[in-house]
Amino acid sequence: MKKITLSLFSIPLMVISLQAENLHKLSTERNAYRAADQLVKQQVEYKDPGSSGKNLTWDFRFLQPINEEYSLNYFIPDSTNMIRLCGQEHNTRYYFRQQKDSLQAVGYENSTTYMEYTTHELRMHFPFAYGDTLFSYFIGKGQYCHRLELAVKGYTRIEADAEGELLLPKCETVKKAMRVRTLRHYTETGKDSVEMTLDTYSWYAAGIRYPVFESVKTTLSKKRDKKDEKGESMNDTTVFRTSFYYPPEKQTSQVETAPIPEDKTEAELGATAVFTEAQLMPNPVIDNLYIKYKLVRSAKVWFTVHNNLGIPQRNTSPQQLGEGEHSTTVAMGGLIPGVYSLFVHVDDMVMRLNVVKQ
Repeated sequence: MKKITLSLFSIPLMVISLQAENLHKLSTERNAYRAADQLVKQQVEYKDPGSSGKNLTWDFRFLQPINEEYSLNYFIPDSTNMIRLCGQEHNTRYYFRQQKDSLQAVGYENSTTYMEYTTHELRMHFPFAYGDTLFSYFIGKGQYCHRLELAVKGYTRIEADAEGELLLPKCETVKKAMRVRTLRHYTETGKDSVEMTLDTYSWYAAGIRYPVFESVKTTLSKKRDKKDEKGESMNDTTVFRTSFYYPPEKQTSQVETAPIPEDKTEAELGATAVFTEAQLMPNPVIDNLYIKYKLVRSAKVWFTVHNNLGIPQRNTSPQQLGEGEHSTTVAMGGLIPGVYSLFVHVDDMVMRLNVVKQ
């Protein structure tokens, strides 16, 4: 095993704001991740992001599709830690800490790797507009196959570096798009040691919470003073690159209120196949919200209440309940009047209902 020594980073995260007159900006209200949101990305051939600047045009209309059903789901994995959010895609769970005006990455896990960041990685700070830049260091520790120790250390630089017109695959046009570049350079040590750079460009459209297009490239970094067999300098190697189109009509929240069709399976219907006949009383509510419902099978159930910014306000403890009728009370007193999201957690599934607080 190659052994390397790294010094600890001591520089705190920095937020550099150069806001002027912007076409639009990312905000907590409109762009923060939300539990129970479901997205479908369409993987397409890689498209070079081009230069930075204003009044640009990006033409992504005629890209060859690779995978048209690449899903991304957000949910709260543990009701005892309501500010911890999970985004699951491609058999990997990415964990975030979302609170007030910042989004931080705190770790990830899949079938082979577990990683927890002891120094969190800043992923976004709201509001964020053209010319704004974020910079942070991150440190993490984990395991590979539950046997080998892993460590990661690096930095992330995020910049809203371009604005312009975006032409999308289905002949959709975004007149005022903003591009955000996330440059992530890190060193991972374990069985082997590698230096990697992940370069992601994300295009946002006003009024749409998540990106509408992304280009991603991963590069294996090598020191310039190394020589190959012929004595020539070694270049960095691109190990992966692709692009994703996020159809706006497939950026949805999991809100199921319609009757359950009999020909649908639980896998297709999610929580609504198990959690049925829900009654919220009273709604609008002043103090206590009474929830009556029926389970068609045994399940672990709990409830969380979020405001319109996605920030958790109330939660109940998970309970393993049997088939049949049940009821739960959620204290809503003390909350300011408005519309709240009631998330119903059924095992590893989530559905959302609306509650009006008077």
